[in-house]
Amino acid sequence: MNLTLSRIVLSLAGLVACPATSTAIEKPSTAAELFGYTKLWDVEIRISEQNYRTLTPAGGRGFDRDFPYAAGEVLIAGHEPLKVGLRYKGNSSYSSASNTNKKSFKIDFNRVVENQEFLGLSKLNLNNNILDPSQARETLAYLMFNDMGLPSCRTAFARVYLQVGDKKKKEYLGLYTMVEQVNGSFLKDRFGTSKGLLLKPERNNSFPYLGEKWEEYEHSYVPKTTAPPEFGKRLVEFTRFVKESSAEEFAEKISGYVDLPAFLKFTALHAVLSHLDSFLLRGHNFYIYLPESTGKFHWIPWDVNSTFAGHRSAGNAAQQTDLSIQQPYADGVRLLSRILELKSARAEYRKQVEAILAGPFKPETIRLRIEKILEVIGPAVATDRNIDLVRFKANFTKSKTAGSRGGQEEPRPEERSGARSGMQQKPMLADFIPARISSILSQLADGREGYVPRLSNRRSRGDRGRRPEGNSRRPSRSPFPRRPGKEN
Repeated sequence: MNLTLSRIVLSLAGLVACPATSTAIEKPSTAAELFGYTKLWDVEIRISEQNYRTLTPAGGRGFDRDFPYAAGEVLIAGHEPLKVGLRYKGNSSYSSASNTNKKSFKIDFNRVVENQEFLGLSKLNLNNNILDPSQARETLAYLMFNDMGLPSCRTAFARVYLQVGDKKKKEYLGLYTMVEQVNGSFLKDRFGTSKGLLLKPERNNSFPYLGEKWEEYEHSYVPKTTAPPEFGKRLVEFTRFVKESSAEEFAEKISGYVDLPAFLKFTALHAVLSHLDSFLLRGHNFYIYLPESTGKFHWIPWDVNSTFAGHRSAGNAAQQTDLSIQQPYADGVRLLSRILELKSARAEYRKQVEAILAGPFKPETIRLRIEKILEVIGPAVATDRNIDLVRFKANFTKSKTAGSRGGQEEPRPEERSGARSGMQQKPMLADFIPARISSILSQLADGREGYVPRLSNRRSRGDRGRRPEGNSRRPSRSPFPRRPGKEN
């Protein structure tokens, strides 16, 4: 795939003069009008100096940060200002923005004014893309999940401004991705009901059984809704089933707990997109929902800014680009490995991989979307001091030195103030997409084994004491049969 079309090159050559495909002529009146990958809106955050200081978390690092809320105002897409609760969000995206005001924000519309909503939304996220030199990974990934019919978030782009205090001039923070929140309104829209158990597991990819007391599950599975006791009992029952059921019982009853086609589609998208900052490796960045109607668990993607091989600690660019299709997960991801031991599940998973390649990951589809995205965000990128323009442009111009399994461009950065880049290991999109397609096709065609991610030393909260496995490629460990090599 060649992304160096004249239209893209011209737009990148003159970002400031590049006209945005502005769909923000009139303010949106519904959430459907707010979201869309060709939408670019202005968002202004207003907050007092005292409240602004309280946003910074006291102590805690990484997953242990506790971001406090503070009262402020937001003006979104031409609407009147609303009094809201504001807080920072993120782990790496927060720490990487430590020397800039361009933090990611979560907006809570009913924290200050009870029952207040904005276009039917009670919360909204502003993600700073500080670790994505392309500024497009999150938008492209969520589009693909939605294309495949999976419940996932809607996005739009935003130019975000910050005014601290009444006397200071507002500051342009830069280009953000506006992301829908997974909460009650989201669940009702996607599942027809918000009654059920919503979980956001953290450091938990093995689906551990923790005994019969619900309290033992709250720290690892992190419930986001208050549900009747029977929902908790269903989770306990399922984790016990995953751990203790025989192979025969598991094959017979697993479809009563999980919507297997949807789960395998969810897994296939993570694999194709080389999204390892997820349940495949790190055990986070996903939701699980158990609605009251079916008794089956459903998986929902979250925080997909490290897709397209963008996770810094999951292997280098070439390794992530060549992520195994047979086993895109680390040893120890118990539920997924047990499901993929089933012949019927392996066949469905392969079918979903092929459907993704023929659908949303088709080069022409991605090319057209990227062209539109570049038209929309070009002017906002050009004036964002926290975006490295050289790396941004390199994402859309195929490298002459890129290898067949992914290239890693290292252009000389421009003199830009702001965030630490942390971008060294990310392959450029223009290099990654054709290389990833080539890798997947060769693995499917001749049984070649790709890169199997290594289980992090940071263990699942439910598996303390178990020694992480290495990254050995013993064919017997894979649920996929290895084809015999060709005779000389």
